[in-house]
Amino acid sequence: MKASLFCLLAGCTTAAYAQRPPAAPTTDSVRVTLHLGSDNAELHQLMARVLHIEKWHIEASNPQLVGKHFHLTYQEYRNGVAEPEKELVGDMKQLLSFDASGRFSFDVFAHQNPEGQLETQFLFTKGATAKTFAAQPGKGALYSLRPDIWPYYTRRSAALAPGQQPTQERSFAVGQKVPFLVYTLPYEEDGWLLYCKLAQSKTPVSQWYSAYHIPHFIVYNLIVE
Repeated sequence: MKASLFCLLAGCTTAAYAQRPPAAPTTDSVRVTLHLGSDNAELHQLMARVLHIEKWHIEASNPQLVGKHFHLTYQEYRNGVAEPEKELVGDMKQLLSFDASGRFSFDVFAHQNPEGQLETQFLFTKGATAKTFAAQPGKGALYSLRPDIWPYYTRRSAALAPGQQPTQERSFAVGQKVPFLVYTLPYEEDGWLLYCKLAQSKTPVSQWYSAYHIPHFIVYNLIVE
């Protein structure tokens, strides 16, 4: 079994991001930005290549969304069968609310530990929550937490310092539930393990097993409401 180093580690990000900036947010949309890992080059390498920890810093902002919620749920799929959708946190009002300036931010960490457990930790301004799932036997190290099922625009900025990660952004509609993050195994194609077709996939996640034969993944859904 071969693994495509580029698709496995980099995730085909050169093909996964839009070329045009997102439209300015309105009352019906929210701008979401993503920042991968650490801007410290050595720490980034340690987390990604040695400790197998993925980190995303996520921010959402729109001054007109004060009092709204960045509502997150999750749903596990095994061999094409979906478990019941569950709330990520019990106190949505406390942990998932936009603040008085219409801003919401959090960090999410994903880790595949030696015991075959998939761990995700969500760190919010006012608290945290963690979820643990059993990995597919023998495949725990292959999982990846991915937002690139949607096209994101790379925010233009001055030249990045060595090791600094670019910021990606896009707008999402308010009131519309979408799969936001996917913690997934790769699919196999011609003996390679890949994620590339999942980037901006037009195949609904409920059909990933029939389309790509991915036996296990977790979907984190988002609805701003």
